[in-house]
Amino acid sequence: MSQTRQVEPARRDAAASQRIAPELRRVLDAASIQACHAALADAAQPLCAEFGFSLLTAAEIAPAPQGPAIVWQYDGSLHKSDSHLRAWLARASCNLGRFLAFGDDAAGLVMAGALEADAPMVTLIADCTQLPLPLESAMRDLAEFSARRLYQLRRESETVRRRQRLDMDGARDAALLRASADLIWEAGSDGILHVTHIFQDRRDLARLFEGRVLGDITVGTRDLQRAAQTGQVLRSLPVTVAGAEEPLFLTACPSSGASAPFPLRGTIAAAPVQVQERLAIDTTTLETILASRHREERLRRETETMMLGLRILLGDAPFREKLEQLVKRLASAIDSDEIRLVQFRPGEAPRLVLPEKLAVKEAALAEIATLAGARPITLMPESDQDNARIRDALNMRNGDIALIALPAPAERYYLLCRARRSLNSDDHGLAERVSLLLQQAILLQADQKQILHSAKLSALGQMSTGIAHELRQPLNAISIAAQNIDLMVGLGKAGPEFLQEKTERILAQIDRACKVMDRMRRFGRKTVGDHKPASPAAIARSARSLMDPVIIASGIAVDIEIPDELEVSADELEVEQVLVNLIQNASDAMAGRPGGKIRIWSRDDPDDPGVIRLEVEDNGPGFPPEVLKHALDAFFTTKPEGKGTGLGLSIAHAILREHGGRLLVGNSEAGGGLITLVLRRPEAAFPSLASRSAMAATP
Repeated sequence: MSQTRQVEPARRDAAASQRIAPELRRVLDAASIQACHAALADAAQPLCAEFGFSLLTAAEIAPAPQGPAIVWQYDGSLHKSDSHLRAWLARASCNLGRFLAFGDDAAGLVMAGALEADAPMVTLIADCTQLPLPLESAMRDLAEFSARRLYQLRRESETVRRRQRLDMDGARDAALLRASADLIWEAGSDGILHVTHIFQDRRDLARLFEGRVLGDITVGTRDLQRAAQTGQVLRSLPVTVAGAEEPLFLTACPSSGASAPFPLRGTIAAAPVQVQERLAIDTTTLETILASRHREERLRRETETMMLGLRILLGDAPFREKLEQLVKRLASAIDSDEIRLVQFRPGEAPRLVLPEKLAVKEAALAEIATLAGARPITLMPESDQDNARIRDALNMRNGDIALIALPAPAERYYLLCRARRSLNSDDHGLAERVSLLLQQAILLQADQKQILHSAKLSALGQMSTGIAHELRQPLNAISIAAQNIDLMVGLGKAGPEFLQEKTERILAQIDRACKVMDRMRRFGRKTVGDHKPASPAAIARSARSLMDPVIIASGIAVDIEIPDELEVSADELEVEQVLVNLIQNASDAMAGRPGGKIRIWSRDDPDDPGVIRLEVEDNGPGFPPEVLKHALDAFFTTKPEGKGTGLGLSIAHAILREHGGRLLVGNSEAGGGLITLVLRRPEAAFPSLASRSAMAATP
């Protein structure tokens, strides 16, 4: 095997990736770096069992100036100290994604978690020299997904450390501002004060306060013992204690955490009366700095949320998944959980969109729009009667409920989530800004539906000549029958039997014309994007019936070989639109060729039992290699000007993607065009991230 051979991503084996999809999901769901390492090690087991090889090593690699360093390694037969391994890693790190030979009887690759120079990398080395494509695909996916998850976890860990440093900096700033303090003290649960730090050589003050009971110390009109119990914060208040001959000022605050060894801590400063104003300024400055740091941290979290939301919004995921991810990000940003997303459409009853298959009281859903009113965000406290009713209807736990309105031109969504704490004005502002991403996703979905509808109208326009011809035939028959009746009535020979025969003929032709118009009207309707159990055989027959004028004019035959009992989860009108476009394209490709034939048939997917494949095959010239590369690109067409827009296959690809499937373009063994529609069965779950990655390749 060549040391620089690289397998193109388009050749990845979908079956291999499907076999290790559960292990890839464990890697992606790992909550810590250690868990990700364990998931990566566990994923090696099905690889060994499936392909019959041993994994010599699986390791996380960190870039370093002196060369890649192994920070974690699976218990294989290669060790960190192996100079041969270090030399191979240095070479493989410069050739990411390529399978390189490791000695005479092994090969492996290195994948990076991100484009950044300091991103972690993952290497896999197997004891094979001639790696089969399924094995290469599985190893590449496992290394890539592991590296990405490790990159995310290390970024999150760095974020936590940065927050800790900010907290430490804040504590240090507070200490600097309190440099004029003479004592720092702490009090335990027994209420006895202990001096922990002495400044300005004020041991006399330390002796005065050490061992005193908090109840014996008067802080203005406050009870220090009571302040400790209720968690109050006291700032630079005058303190009175027996034996003190100078003005003293005390600051006290509760320790964080119920298990803290000292529930209360603070400072004591001796100062002449004229510097009381300076102490007040110090306190105000401290509050300003802490508020600035809080605002900086909040803006940073909001920026991260918005950037991640934009990445989701502009990604290639289906609308349903974008909506789910954005909703979760919004709820997380305002420290909320238990998401419920309700959809309102004109003329329809409201329905629960997220989470799926949750039993709710549908009669109560209509109240949500009334409770929200015209406000973008409504907070319903736990003690509110409306809160209790909505929680009961939507099967939510106790707590405040945030109700966020997401209006759109054709439909409305309402997001409800349970707040884990009291929401403030900052949370309201953040929710309003992040909800703009959700609204934009809904608007983009509406625009996509409008594009699909425009494509339908364009297709109807292209079929208008054939439709007019198909309508002209029944109209001509009706006209001839009416003229015959008129003639026979004029001759006095219009008997009852004659009139009945002609009337039945006229009614039959009217029924024929109505069926043509019904098909056109049904095809021209806007879809609502609801995926329900549907018969692909019925959809295919409807598409063929709709295209009858084109089929007859082209002199081609369309055979449908799909079992009537087969069902898929689909929007019937959208899938019908895809089949109409494919029949039109095949007819154009076979124009002028005698014996043209289109075959539409179904088969099980060899890699995924949860989906079926609809194959649209013709005996035309097929797709040239240069066309196959761009077949799904928008505005790419080989038809002459005025005959096509280049959006047909691109729109079909988008429709199948929204269905959780995909569109595959290629050629049959006989050389004709072969388009495959991959659709989910009604009982199949929506594909996960790992399986969608595997589905991206064309077999």
